[in-house]
Amino acid sequence: MISIPISTLLIILVICFLFSAFFAASEAALIALNKIRLRHLVEQKKRGALCVHRLISRMDKLIATILVGNSLVNTGIAAIGTIIFTRFCGEGRGLIVATVVVTITLVIFGELTPKILATNHPEGVSFFVRYIISFCIKILSPITFCLTAIGNGLIRLFGGNPHYRSPIVTEEEMKMMITIGKEEGFYGDNEKKMLERIFHFDEIEVRDVMTPLDQMTAVSVDENVDEIERILLEEGHNRIPIFKDQITNIVGILYVRDILYLFKNNSLIHLQDLMSVPFFVEPRQKVAELLKEFQRKKNQIAIVRDPKTLKAVGLVTLEDLLEEIVGEIEEVSVK
Repeated sequence: MISIPISTLLIILVICFLFSAFFAASEAALIALNKIRLRHLVEQKKRGALCVHRLISRMDKLIATILVGNSLVNTGIAAIGTIIFTRFCGEGRGLIVATVVVTITLVIFGELTPKILATNHPEGVSFFVRYIISFCIKILSPITFCLTAIGNGLIRLFGGNPHYRSPIVTEEEMKMMITIGKEEGFYGDNEKKMLERIFHFDEIEVRDVMTPLDQMTAVSVDENVDEIERILLEEGHNRIPIFKDQITNIVGILYVRDILYLFKNNSLIHLQDLMSVPFFVEPRQKVAELLKEFQRKKNQIAIVRDPKTLKAVGLVTLEDLLEEIVGEIEEVSVK
């Protein structure tokens, strides 16, 4: 039987410990890495960022490679440690001493210390280990492929989805980040409230923000120019809905620029010739959808109409939608 010198065994043992620490640090760093910052670094084309991004985009391969590599070197550490201590202490006592010493040393120097250091400096460690880990993924791919396939099969067996990936940042985490940002002094109360409103924007319906019919200013299509001027100056609006016969029958929208033209040509122009076709929406439409429609149609005002009776029930403007995010907006007066 060939006897390997103790010095050679010690060198191999140290190398195995270094690899154990390397795999432990790599795992901790790549998992702790800020994914949002990494995306920013990729967009900034920082050297190595794309390689790291590719590594964490296939987390199943990454974890499998690290686990296989760590298991191999830890097995080697246990075997070599046992050989060394049995030579000095005999088989019975050497096995016990090897188990205790190797376990303690492995936990401290092969797991705990490298993981703490890597967690404290995830970005630097991730960029440092990227090429070696990529090489290990290629070398160990036959083993990791089989293990990953078995693992995915077991996940499916228990009703799970092996390809599911949790979102980078959840809504609750974003809310916590907003709170922390306020506490750290990055922004004030108004900015915090504005950010919080954004999360509820998708839940708001048009009926929640519209101006009801009984609070809405509108003029009849048969109204004379002097009366329109009086209403315009009193209310200070820059656009007025036009109705026919009754206020629930909105037939157009009259803008200030058109009214000013009407003042100069009141004997030549009829109100119907200047008013714009109204844009109708339903009360239960989501304001987020309406905002997109406003952007697409380049519109800033809509008449809220009951889908069954087709009668107007209110009015909603772009300002109403934006106020749900930024707070109260003063309309520019024409006075």
